[in-house]
Amino acid sequence: MKTDVNHCAIRGAEPADSKVLTRLFHQLGYPSDASAVMAGLTQPDPAREVLVASLGADVVGVLVWHRMMPLHVPAAWGLISALVVDEEARGSGVGAQLLAAAEARARAAGCSQLELSSSLKREGAHRFYLAQGYLERPKRFVKVF
Repeated sequence: MKTDVNHCAIRGAEPADSKVLTRLFHQLGYPSDASAVMAGLTQPDPAREVLVASLGADVVGVLVWHRMMPLHVPAAWGLISALVVDEEARGSGVGAQLLAAAEARARAAGCSQLELSSSLKREGAHRFYLAQGYLERPKRFVKVF
């Protein structure tokens, strides 16, 4: 797939995107199926936005971000729960465009910061996030149920 980032369009995800989003999530190791993704896209959540990047008719990236309203600080926070660019489109600027779109939306929604987490093994992603102005904050605790 030849990528021309100048023709990359960012838009909200639609239920018809569920199969390609499922494929993208699988590329990063997120187990999901198209019916679950479809259900998530058709259930409105005012705190969640799913953005896709397309080159022509091809969806080549997805970013999911959430607006959170903590009680202990005055401003909202944004949290990116997923960012995936198709393996063949990585390094083309699509990820940077998705991040920039999410940042603009988070600022417009009153968020004071946008954060994300990344697996230790994804060193290329770490370099990408640092190059986009994100700072590393190295402690995270998770309890899986």
